[in-house]
Amino acid sequence: MNFRAITKNIGLALLVDAGFMFISMIVSALYGFDSAFSPLLISGMLTLLVGILPILFVKRQDRITTREGLFILFFAWLLSCLFGLLPYALWGGPFSLENAWFESVSGFTATGATILGDIESLPHGLLFWRSATHFIGGLGVVVFMMMILPSSGTVKLKMRRIEVSDISAGDYNFHSNKIVRVVLTVYLSMMVLCTLLFLLAGMSVFDAVTHAFSVVATGGFSPRNASIGAFGSHWIELIAVVFMLLSSLHYGLIYSSIAGRNFNVFRNPVTKFFFATIAIGTVLVFTSLMLSGLFTNPFEAAWQALFNVVSIGTSTGLATVDTSLWPPFCILILLYFSLQCGCSGSTTGGMKADRIWVLTRAVKAQVVRTIHPNAVIKVRSGSNVIDSEQVSSIAMFAILYLAILFIGAVIYAACGMDLIDAFTGSFAMVGNVGPAFGSIGSMSNYGAVPLLAKIIMGLEMIVGRLSLYAAFSLFAMKKA
Repeated sequence: MNFRAITKNIGLALLVDAGFMFISMIVSALYGFDSAFSPLLISGMLTLLVGILPILFVKRQDRITTREGLFILFFAWLLSCLFGLLPYALWGGPFSLENAWFESVSGFTATGATILGDIESLPHGLLFWRSATHFIGGLGVVVFMMMILPSSGTVKLKMRRIEVSDISAGDYNFHSNKIVRVVLTVYLSMMVLCTLLFLLAGMSVFDAVTHAFSVVATGGFSPRNASIGAFGSHWIELIAVVFMLLSSLHYGLIYSSIAGRNFNVFRNPVTKFFFATIAIGTVLVFTSLMLSGLFTNPFEAAWQALFNVVSIGTSTGLATVDTSLWPPFCILILLYFSLQCGCSGSTTGGMKADRIWVLTRAVKAQVVRTIHPNAVIKVRSGSNVIDSEQVSSIAMFAILYLAILFIGAVIYAACGMDLIDAFTGSFAMVGNVGPAFGSIGSMSNYGAVPLLAKIIMGLEMIVGRLSLYAAFSLFAMKKA
């Protein structure tokens, strides 16, 4: 194991974290040197010191193995979360060590779950840091590291595929070096455009930037107690819906559609499937809300159905109403979307629409084979054939995903959480969705969750963010 290469690259990831801590410190200064200034300064200096030491004293390594690359990926996430909790813990207030851990992991994994009951009581500097962790974690620390990883061969390609899957890539193709520039270009462009539109819709600069961080990263953190519903503006909510949906599509497809002016993102079968499920889910939730009598205004019922299906279905988790009070049928529909979420190659969590789509096609093919044993049925994604090995891999991923979800629910129930909280909480954690149902719903928080459950939830968020295989491959591989 080449620990020099590992420490050097993890050090670079920590430097990114330190940089945003200093930016948050500047925000704190702009708001009159609020109470977050000193915690951010101390945290930034400590993170900078730890990150820069291997940069200065460890010799550059030209090659790394696959297992070393996985170590870099996993521990860059873990250490970013650990150093990211420092501003919270040093500031104090509701942030005990376990609460600071939970909030930090939730930010970096773009989950958006919070332990805070009164978010607006936090100083602006700390609120900005809280949202900045979404910006860093939206694409993953690994994407920032991809620009500086010493290996340009199979290791770099494998690291990229962990964050940017090829299932929904369609017919476009980029080299592993170019995909990083493509993803960052799309990510930053959408971030700037979303911020500008929020400003035009009436948000302050601070609210526009922090909510853009949340929407484009599909994270869910808001500096407002009532989330995005605090603004009471359908225009602001519409902007959020548009960018949540865009951020749920494969970034490579978005880039190739704009650069090639062919809009193939909307012709991709996975994209069509994703939009179709969102549309069907919205209609079903709308119908249930109207039949239940919760809404008398059809437009308001339709809007709330659309916004919350999109918010959960993109793993963003921004809220306009308390969906825990909705009929059980609506909750089950939203639970499905917290399982599926967006497309591979985006900032969303969950199993991804790609895998659900492939599994449905594979089941259909198997049914046809049962009726016609001699038929040759192939699963296709556009013009590309998905081989049986990839289908099997997706099926194993689904089994592993559901197993982790179930194990998490059992652990939370053992910690004293009730059945709804334990079950839906595990859905929200492994899918990086954020809000669950019951006492940890969209207008509630995770503050009352038992200590051990908060620690496990943090680990479940990280495992979910790393697409499961990366975390388990780290310990399964004996050599590259």
